[in-house]
Amino acid sequence: MQVISEIVEIPNNHAPSVEYIEGELTKRNINPLRWAVVHVSDTIYTVSVANLKE
Repeated sequence: MQVISEIVEIPNNHAPSVEYIEGELTKRNINPLRWAVVHVSDTIYTVSVANLKE
């Protein structure tokens, strides 16, 4: 098992929630060990993710 650090851009829905962000990560086949929003713009959330890969 490996942990890979990634930066992911997710569309800004103007109502951030854990469920929304983790759902978007799952759609991208990312299994997040941990994540953090590192930047917010009008259209994009930039998220730093530790992706757990098998």
